[in-house]
Amino acid sequence: MKNQTLNQIFFKLLPKSFISRIFGYTALIPLPSPVLGAIIKWYAGKYGVKLDEAVIPEGGFKNLNSFFTRELKKGAYKVDKDKKSVAATTDSRVDEFGDITEDIIIQAKGLDYSVRDLIPSEMADNFINGKFITLYLSPGDYHRIHSPVSGEITGFYNIPGKLYSVQESVVKSLKGLFVVNERLVTYIDTGKGKVAVCKIGALNVGKISIPYDKAVTNRILRKRNEVLYPEGGRPRIEKGGEIGTFNLGSTVIILFEKGMIDFKSVKKGDRVRVGEAIGYLKK
Repeated sequence: MKNQTLNQIFFKLLPKSFISRIFGYTALIPLPSPVLGAIIKWYAGKYGVKLDEAVIPEGGFKNLNSFFTRELKKGAYKVDKDKKSVAATTDSRVDEFGDITEDIIIQAKGLDYSVRDLIPSEMADNFINGKFITLYLSPGDYHRIHSPVSGEITGFYNIPGKLYSVQESVVKSLKGLFVVNERLVTYIDTGKGKVAVCKIGALNVGKISIPYDKAVTNRILRKRNEVLYPEGGRPRIEKGGEIGTFNLGSTVIILFEKGMIDFKSVKKGDRVRVGEAIGYLKK
């Protein structure tokens, strides 16, 4: 308990947003090829990055950010073809999943938070008594985020916040971590139920971009910004299509409408690959 308290005090005092912005700017600095190559080789060895799966631009990566946000070669992952399956959004670890009890979601044993705090909008009402799954990306994981379902993107919500680390020790000790951290939520309507893909910022992961809009988190001047697209102006997304990019590893929380999904394919602690089935639509 004492170590948990010290851990919380340390992260509260740390200038998290400033550090993350500095890290982000540093990652954009072009480096000489031999230097950048050596850093990438060390990083890949330390965190188990599968460089043979990465699309390496002609002339190599230009900076660390282009390496962190790398694409994967065609065929490196496969999207489950079952029309009823729900796909993993990321290469990641299943940390928690299950029922949303009224509006309460489990963060870790003994800790929880409200879906209305995670998404401070009327859109949160869609997920009362629904289901959720929390996926953790390590620093070595592929950092692009893909849609778990096919449907229409009905909008997004960019929510400024803190940038606490999402390491396991912090998740298990800091109540409400995911509702105080920066986050960017993508809303998807499948026609058979609504889904929210909540991309959580973290220390050194203040930047989350989305390909269907220019919204980016952790700008110097930040404010809440919810955009709901009108009917006829909603981008179509297919299961496995790209819906976002983390600057480094972080966490994705997927919310599902009540009665929409069964989690039959995963258990807590599983490693999942982007596109792999994590559950099946009931409707």
